[in-house]
Amino acid sequence: MSCLSFVTDNNWRAYNFTKPDLIWPVSFTLFVFFMNTLINASKRLQLAVLGLCFLLTQCGGGNVGSKVLVDETNHRSITEKVSVSGTIEALDSRVVSAENSGRITSIHVALGQQVDSGDLLLSIDAELYTNNLDLAKTNLNQRRAGLSRARAYQSQAESAWRLSEEQFNVQVNAYEKGLISQTEFDAFQSNHIRIQGEYESSKHAADEARYLVRAAENSINDAKNGLARTSIYAPAGGVITELNVHEGETIVGTAQMQGSSLLTITNFDTLLFRAEVSESDIPRIHLDDSAKIVLDAYPGKTIFAKVWQLPLSPKQGIDLSNQFEVVLMVSPERLSELETSQEIPLRPGMRGNASVFTNRVEDVLSVPLQCVTVRPNDEGVIEDVVFVYINGKAAIQPIVAGIQDEQYIEIVAGLEEGSLVISGPYDAIANTLENNSDVLRVKEEELFQEE
Repeated sequence: MSCLSFVTDNNWRAYNFTKPDLIWPVSFTLFVFFMNTLINASKRLQLAVLGLCFLLTQCGGGNVGSKVLVDETNHRSITEKVSVSGTIEALDSRVVSAENSGRITSIHVALGQQVDSGDLLLSIDAELYTNNLDLAKTNLNQRRAGLSRARAYQSQAESAWRLSEEQFNVQVNAYEKGLISQTEFDAFQSNHIRIQGEYESSKHAADEARYLVRAAENSINDAKNGLARTSIYAPAGGVITELNVHEGETIVGTAQMQGSSLLTITNFDTLLFRAEVSESDIPRIHLDDSAKIVLDAYPGKTIFAKVWQLPLSPKQGIDLSNQFEVVLMVSPERLSELETSQEIPLRPGMRGNASVFTNRVEDVLSVPLQCVTVRPNDEGVIEDVVFVYINGKAAIQPIVAGIQDEQYIEIVAGLEEGSLVISGPYDAIANTLENNSDVLRVKEEELFQEE
């Protein structure tokens, strides 16, 4: 700092002629002028001139240094947050499709209508499915008649087999005693084997008839279900938010392929805000962290929420490998604070921004965020530092930083309350300032003024 300066507003300010490019020409000119007058001057005047020249010599070339802003460390509360953007959606939203193909004969609801679970939504032409049921009933009756005949035949075959079994045993005893010839025994044995085969066949026929009856009964159930599916009911309560069909339209059922989307029922009791978060911010967010949402549809109005779901893997897709999806649950009891006349104030698809509050500390030492930068220490390790203002010098000071908000950062270690730290300009803090750099403390409005 040049000694040819004065104090104004508690800040050091130097005359323009103290700049290095002016001080020596001015000093030399004054020195020559005063030396020319020394010969005829009095002794007292000679001493005064010599003293002034010495002063100019000592002041010459002093460096004013970079202009800087200085702030004082203070205690304050800091709330850390993560800013995200996302979209409103409903927790319970049902897309209703038809399982049957056919022509829509009637629609019983309208867009925006409130429905309850089990309410009739629409009907499909039932003629085909009624005919299918009639055919299934006829087939079942036929199969049951066939089963009755098979059972009767089995009963007759069983009786014949039992009688043949008794007679054959008698013939075996007679043959063993030599009472009948080999030819007679062979004839009895062949007849017994034939009767036994007919009995086995009757059992298989009865089993097949029973299977056909069960299949016909299943066909009856399928036909009944098909007829029942011509009436489509609400799977859950909510509001009809999409209605994609009209009466007379032919729709495709899900039994054949991906079915037609008929309508959507949305329950607005529980709403979510689905947001994308970068991988660097995910570790800071926890379940039940509080959040505030501002939607584009309601600028300046706050919607309160909390973290409801955290992802275990990133979103899939092009250029999304570092994006994770965090789900916030909107607090329904606070929606009245939106002060809107809309019956349904929040709707799926509304976009907005949210602040997730991840941490808060009370009454901690802090400095403005821009005060903190990084520099390598003596071992070459990059560490957080600030520049402390001491008598026109910038003294580098390593610190341990804590959480931060949009303006301030917590100082865990390295500074004391009341320390003066350099807070601007940012380019000087981040790039040009070094330890023991000469600096000039100024007010903010003077920072970029020309001397």
